[in-house]
Amino acid sequence: MGNSYANLLKQIPLYRPGKPPLSYFDSNYMEEFEKTWHRSWGSQSSYARLRAVIVHRPGPEAAFGEEDPDYLNLPSGSIDLQKMQAQHDEFVRVLNENGVETIPLNAPQPILGTYGIPLRSATYTHETLMVKGGAIICRCVPGYKRGLEYYQSRTIGGLGCPIIFTVHGMGFFESSNAVWLDKTSLPLAISQRSNLAGVQQVASIVREFGVEDTHIVHLPGPLNTRKAQTGSGGGAFHLDMVFGVAAPKVGVIYPPGVGYEFIDYLLHQKDFDLIEIPEEEVNGCPSNFLVLEPGKLVMPAGNPYVTGELRKRGVTVIEIDMSEFTKGGGGPTCITVPLIRDEE
Repeated sequence: MGNSYANLLKQIPLYRPGKPPLSYFDSNYMEEFEKTWHRSWGSQSSYARLRAVIVHRPGPEAAFGEEDPDYLNLPSGSIDLQKMQAQHDEFVRVLNENGVETIPLNAPQPILGTYGIPLRSATYTHETLMVKGGAIICRCVPGYKRGLEYYQSRTIGGLGCPIIFTVHGMGFFESSNAVWLDKTSLPLAISQRSNLAGVQQVASIVREFGVEDTHIVHLPGPLNTRKAQTGSGGGAFHLDMVFGVAAPKVGVIYPPGVGYEFIDYLLHQKDFDLIEIPEEEVNGCPSNFLVLEPGKLVMPAGNPYVTGELRKRGVTVIEIDMSEFTKGGGGPTCITVPLIRDEE
């Protein structure tokens, strides 16, 4: 055993037999990452091969909302819990069938938030932003969502994935306001769900992981009236509800949901091919798809124009019924935390 350990010691950088260790300040975090944390945690892509996600099968908390549907983000009415659970089961089946590991959120009942109310949106697990190197725990804006970060943190930390930052102070940021264009470009949106302080915190961290471009996007939003999740004059509070990246340089966008400057940036600085979401499809969340591997994604059924345009570009689209989720505020991206993707 002693000889075995002696041989292992020789593998340590700057090892000096019989002498104190020298300071080792030129070691890069990512060079030792998998050896230390045991898996290649993280993602800096919208379209590389997906390996593992966090999901949460909706429970009794998901039915909370009739008390005040306007405040609790249900402009189209309450969800059918049994139907929602069946749709989630089918979604998880599709992920597993395509080789994606699904890890449940560590959130035993009752799932209560900061203010003691059921966390209706717990099944919308996309509240952590991953980089290749670990997790950035976000901070939710509306009071009815606050406390989700607690369940996210205990799940991610319990898996052995490093938590490299938590949005704090006066910062607010929800990870659906970040959409990867490529591994060095990550637009960040300011909206009803992210403020400048939160965006600045996130931007400073992702730059440490090789992100060179954190273009700020401004999203319009409502004041007192909101008739639909997206569109109908109500704007959008999450970037991934109006913009998604399906493949390198291929985007799906709802132009009225973003400032025109962002469209100009995508077209003329990033050379994107943009598929425009028609008004009649925007509430079907066609930009909130989830790419499973290059050239294949899963999307809510009922978006024939966007689906057809993606197929024309050689993308395989798996359509599944997610009507209860789109009614409640999101699609495949919103109900997953992509814990691990391959490198682009």
